[in-house]
Order: sequence, then structure tokens, then C-alpha cells
Amino acid sequence: MDASFAYVDGTFQVELPVGEVYLEMTKGFEYAPVRRRLQIEAGQRELRIEIGRIADLRSQGWVTADTHVHFLSPTTALLEAGAEGLNLINLLAAQWGDLFTNVGDITNEPLLSRDKETMVWVGSENRQHILGHIGMLGPQAPVFPMSAAGVDESYLGDPVWNSMAHWADACRERGGLAVSVHFPYPTGEIAADVALGKIDAVELWPQHPAGAEAGHFNFLRFLDWYRYLNCGYRLPAAGGTDKMGAYMPVGTNRTYAYIGKEEFNFPNWAKAVRSGNTFVTSGPMLLFQADGHPPGQEISLGAGGGTIEAHASVKSFVPFNRLEIVLNGQVVASREAASGTREMKLTEKIRVPGPAWMAARCSSQLGPVTSWEFMVQAHTSPVYLVVPGQELFSAQTAAYMLKLIDGSQAFVENLATRPDPERFARVRRVFEDARAELHRRLHAHGVPH
Repeated sequence: MDASFAYVDGTFQVELPVGEVYLEMTKGFEYAPVRRRLQIEAGQRELRIEIGRIADLRSQGWVTADTHVHFLSPTTALLEAGAEGLNLINLLAAQWGDLFTNVGDITNEPLLSRDKETMVWVGSENRQHILGHIGMLGPQAPVFPMSAAGVDESYLGDPVWNSMAHWADACRERGGLAVSVHFPYPTGEIAADVALGKIDAVELWPQHPAGAEAGHFNFLRFLDWYRYLNCGYRLPAAGGTDKMGAYMPVGTNRTYAYIGKEEFNFPNWAKAVRSGNTFVTSGPMLLFQADGHPPGQEISLGAGGGTIEAHASVKSFVPFNRLEIVLNGQVVASREAASGTREMKLTEKIRVPGPAWMAARCSSQLGPVTSWEFMVQAHTSPVYLVVPGQELFSAQTAAYMLKLIDGSQAFVENLATRPDPERFARVRRVFEDARAELHRRLHAHGVPH
């Protein structure tokens, strides 16, 4: 960071020079930032500054979380969560070769603020350098091993002890949420896990990689998500930061999940994420409905499809420029404010010819907001449009998934260090089962394979 800053809990002491002082104060996405020049008088002992809300989504049944944080103590994470307007931080223990971080903080229960509106839960990020990384959020007991082969992950030369799929199963058995962190990288096993229904949500970053074509959503993170959705897989969107230092404030990229009038606790938050009424954001607060249905819900259409009235609304503490509604990944309605705005609505009637998914997204022309080049944008999870007797399916995506599965199985069989025969057979079976499931779907749709 190129500026001095501090997280405070509301009241603090500091020495200030007499004369002019510049102050900046922020509290997440639902408060208007305070930027003021102050005149400090000789002998002054008190200074009161207030920050005002622009929105209160918690009062409307939403909770906001960072799905992916490292290297903080739980008490520090609780302070930073409150300062950044987060309800939940998922602090992930991990293995980095000989180094294990936050493992001693695993208590299998949350750390709560006094008002119980802010929570820190220590889970883990379990990793294999080719097959993938998976976030084990909120399990009632840790899932070991935390890494399975790979430089800077497990020990050099370690065998592939486990698969992402088996880690996901263990996490779910312990009441946790299995999230594909920094989706879809590493890309090894993710296609197999999607085909087998092992993933509860995908963590989408608003990161625009160098050299990518213009457009906030025109790169692999979103294009792969769209591919899987177009093949009929239901994958709610989640947001996290992978915070590892002060260069990344917690919640710079975050998840909003709707729990309604349910008590705020981890099981209800996880249930809300699984249900799919979420949006991921690095600033704008984006709400979406299709014919009155929120993300995650189904709308039944007739054999010839139907017309859907879609409504999206945005409120943001930073300017944004464009609001879009997408159908199967294609923009079907949009509205733009060339000079930027902090609030916008879009309502459009959209013809839907058959089974589909529909979501909303928005973006800003502002440059990157962190050293990781996170852009300012938001995206909702989809509403699913179903037609009796028809399945949303993409043969092209199925072929793409089969190539990923073949490549990953080749790595396991020919390059990776093998574990004992029983474990090796279990890992290999993940790819065989996923391949069989995709071939079954291709056959059902009359596609030669």
C-alpha cells in the first residue's frame, strides 16, 4: 500500500499535528467514503467524524462474506471484517510445504462479535498444484491431508494422496461448503468435479488478466462458468479475495447471500449459497429478478419457451457505467451511463426460446482497485428457465470437459507420484466416473462420441 492506514473499532487515540490534516475513512461497500480536510487546533483533544450508509442490505435479509482469506489471526480477522462491513470471513488454514498456517486456529466453531453480526470461521484450502485448489468452508472438523503433492503445497515428491472430489465429499460430510476457489485455476480436476456435482459454488474474481480482450467478463474465469452453466450445471457464484497481505483489504471481492429472516449462522449462510440466491461484487450492490424470481430459483416455460420480464437494480459507492442482463452468457438487454453513475435500474421483457439461464452483471470503467488488478464489477447467480422434457446441454462444452478430464487423468497416471494402489484407484475413479457421466449425457442427446 502507498498510504498509511489503520483498522479501528470506532474509538481510538492518535497524535495529530496542529494545522491541516487530510482524512479518509471507509467501511465497505454500503457506506459513503468520507474524505475531508481537517483543521487541527492547538490544544484540541477530541474529534468526531461520522460515516453514513448508502444501503443496508443486512436489514433486507442479506449477509456478506469473503470466502477466501489467509494469514490473519481470528481476532484480527474479526476486527477487519467489522471495519470492511463484512458479516463473515472464511479464514482458510493451508499447507505450504513445511509451513502450516492457521491450523492452530481451527476450533470447529465461529468467533463472533458482541452483537453476533460478524463472524470468523476457520476452514482450510486443500491444494494440489495440477488438479486444483478447493475451499473447505465451515466443516465441523478439519479435512486432511491439506495438500497432496506439488511444489510449495505438499512436500516435493509426495504422492497424490487425494482428489478434489474426495476432499469435497469429506467437507460436506462435516457440514461444510465446498467452493472452487479462484475458479477455474488450476484447471485440472474442476471439469470432473462439476460433472459429478461435487462443487457447491465457484469463486469468481473480477480480475482482468494482462493481454485479455476488452470487457470485464470476456476472460476464462467467466467464460468457463458460462460454459458449465450452458451445459446445464448449476453453479452459484461466490466472491473472495485470497488475501495474503495488507495490499488486499478483506472483502475487496465478496459474496452477498440472501438468508431472509433466518438466524445468521454458518449453516444458514451455507444453505443460502447452495440455494443460489447470491451475487459477487467488488463494489456495486446488484439485485436481480426474473418474473419476480430471485437467482437460484426455477421458472417453468412451455414447450415453445416464453417471455420473461427481467429486472436488475444497482446501487454503488463508486461510479459504474454499464448494467447488463445475460441469457446463456449473451447480452440481451443493457443500459449505459457513459460518465458514470452510482445508481441504475433496468427492466426488459426478454424472449426465451427454450431451456436457459439468466443473470445480471454490471461494470465500471474505473481502473484496477488492487495490485492484483481487481476491477469494479458485480455478477448475480442465475435464474434457471426450464422446459419440461428438454435439458439445457452443450455438446461443445461436454467435449471441452472431456479433454480436461483426459489430460488430468494422464497426469495422474503418467507424471504424478502414485500413492498406494487403493488410493490411486480412488483418484483414478473420479475421472472415469466423470467421463462416463458425460458420455451418458452425450448419448441422451444423440451426439456421436
